[in-house]
Amino acid sequence: MAAVAVGFWGVLTLGARQPPRPEEAAQRIAGLQPDQHPSESRFYVPLTARVTHGTARLTYKVHGSGDSSVRDFWRTYDLKGAPPRTSRTPYADQVAGHPREISVTYENLPPDAPRLQREHPADNRPATITVTAGPA
Repeated sequence: MAAVAVGFWGVLTLGARQPPRPEEAAQRIAGLQPDQHPSESRFYVPLTARVTHGTARLTYKVHGSGDSSVRDFWRTYDLKGAPPRTSRTPYADQVAGHPREISVTYENLPPDAPRLQREHPADNRPATITVTAGPA
């Protein structure tokens, strides 16, 4: 009888739905969860993610290469229009009926950076992307 009870408890425990991890919950609120973009095969992993009073705040780091750039982030998450070209221009839209704001802080290139890297468009430079989304 005890073995049956332990087995039943184990099935219930394993089958119980676990709450989402904080980064998964924040990504879902912000519309950046991988299953919300089924056509993509790769995604960005947030450096930080938290949800406070229903509002998600995530930060991402992009390295400024073709497969890790602001331009690629925009393409991966189907964001409309071109990415901001300066750090002072946030992008705003709606996700699931709530406002979402995406700000990009571009890193300054050192003076000794290769000429080709300095000539790249801003959206191919290293940057930190901050996403805030949720009820207003």
